[in-house]
This record gives sequence, structure tokens and C-alpha cells, in this order.
Amino acid sequence: MNPAWKTHSAFLYKRLRHRRPAVLAWLVIWLSLGTLGVAQEKTASQTKPGEAIAKLSAEADLVKKVVSNPWVIEWLSKAIELPTVETQTVSFNGKELIVDEEMFYYGRYGSPLAYARALDLAVSAGFRGENAARIFDFGYGGIGQLRMLALAGHDCVGVDVSPLLKTIYANANGPLKNGSVQLLDGRFPKEPALVSKVGAEYDLVVSKNVLKLGYIHPTRDVPDPKMVIDLGVDDAAFLASIAKMLKPKGLFVIYNFCPAKSPLDKPYIPWAEGESPFSKQAFQMAGFDVLHLDVKDDIEARRLAKALKWDANGGMNLESDLFAWYTIVRKRPEMEIVQP
Repeated sequence: MNPAWKTHSAFLYKRLRHRRPAVLAWLVIWLSLGTLGVAQEKTASQTKPGEAIAKLSAEADLVKKVVSNPWVIEWLSKAIELPTVETQTVSFNGKELIVDEEMFYYGRYGSPLAYARALDLAVSAGFRGENAARIFDFGYGGIGQLRMLALAGHDCVGVDVSPLLKTIYANANGPLKNGSVQLLDGRFPKEPALVSKVGAEYDLVVSKNVLKLGYIHPTRDVPDPKMVIDLGVDDAAFLASIAKMLKPKGLFVIYNFCPAKSPLDKPYIPWAEGESPFSKQAFQMAGFDVLHLDVKDDIEARRLAKALKWDANGGMNLESDLFAWYTIVRKRPEMEIVQP
């Protein structure tokens, strides 16, 4: 995500402040999901090692009740096994910032357990989570879900463009139990050197809250170009890169939480358009079978959100303020791939 988006908070607030409170709540969520702005300044209320992990584990027990696949329940059980994190001071943009365990695992993105629904859908579509696998997270945003996957025996690679993430997780790569985590910085797949580091032979590629129609191909005029995501390549090249890195029959899962779309007479909210930015034809031309395209997932998203207490803690009216879409495609065997 583009770190420069944080400069637009005041602009967006002025444009949206007369709308209902839920929109302002989503403004805060968007600013966090889209920028990971800044870590906390030095305070006296930092969490101690083990406290954030205990919080995650308690959340996991609630989320287990709203997922359907045993392997996802196993993944949730790994929260309590996460390594503790000592509070550290990092230098970022000329400031000294405190990164405690809560910031390390939750960041400005909230609970990494929000990945539960995307993983549940991946298993239902054929991902065999009980077997060791290679997993790629495009726009990972935080390390929690990846470390839990590593504890479940998977080798995980995450890519993001946030310079703060690079700073926070500078020493976080490496093996973890039977799996591993590698975090990479840069614009994938625009940068050839990064593509080389990412490698191939992945069983699953997942992207949450990044590949949205409104971010990639907004359907209305956007107040500022920094409110959209420039992938650096066209759709065909992006999807070809994803297909190349997947094993035959590997899955690509796009999952997006969104607020309500704005009426035509109100300011456009790019992050509210959570449908796939890529067409069925584009997926097919890149060598994918389209299993699910732009499926509305509001009910299940709200069940997960309730388990994570987004309504109680965030003041969100789940019925009117939370929506979700997902798209799942599967790479065809090489001999079946249709060339453009």
C-alpha cells in the first residue's frame, strides 16, 4: 500500500465528517488498512511480552466458532504459540517510535485473525492446509497470520510496500517450528529482483483488503490519485505473475472487507468497492479456472466481525456498515493454459 495515503486523512475527514458516524469509523479503518501510518509514540501503557498473545488466543477461541474447516481451527490454535515480543524502540522518519507486542502483532490493521474467513474459503476450494505448503500474502500488512501459518508447518512469504513494516520486522524473518516466514519489501511484480526473491511453487496466494476494484480500477472520479493503488503493471502482467508463481491447481484468493458504498451524490469511497479488479476473461487468459467471482460474503464477514468484537469495540453497525466480497481462482495444469 502507498504510505503517502496517510497525508490525506485531514482531507478525507473534511469531506466525510457530515456523514453518519459509521463512515468516520470506516475512515479510521481505511487509514489503518491502507497506510499503517505510524507506530505509537512513547507511552506508559505498552503491553508486556505475552499480553497481546493472550489477547489473540482469547479472540481465536471465539473465531473458532464461526469457521467450518478443522485446519482453520488448528491455525487459530497457533495464536497461543506465537513468540513473545520484547518492546523495542525503532527509528522511523526521524522519530523514535515504540513497538510493543501489541503493535508487532496487531499494528494498525487490527487482529490478524481477520484472515480466518479467507483461509476457510481456501480450504473449501481445495487448499490442503494439513499438508506443508508454500503460501504467498500480497500486501501482508502484519506478521501475525504468517507466523501462525508457519507454526502450522507452512513456508510463508509476504510482500508489502510500507516502509514502517520494513522497519518493524527488520529481524523477523526465519524458521518457526516446522515452517518459516520471509517478509519482503517492494512493488510486486513490477520489480524483477523482488519477483526473483519471491520465487515460485506456491500452493496458495492470498490477498486481503488490497486488490479491490475501487483501489485498482475506481468506477468514479477519485479526489486524489494517492487514494488508489498503482500495481505498476497492467492486469494481464499482474495475473501472469501470480499464475507463474503458483503450482498447477494452486489457488489465488482475494478477500475484501468494505463499508457501504457511497451514493452518487456523496463523495466516492474507493475502499468500499471490494469486488475483484480483474475480469473473468482476464483470469482465464492468465491460465486460471474461475471458481468464484465477486461472491458477496456479508453474512459470514459479520459473523467473524462479531467474534472479533468490531461492533462492541469499534462502534460499527455490522448490518449496515460491513460488507465483503471474495474471488477464488485456480491455476489450470500447464497444458490447459490459454495464451493471450
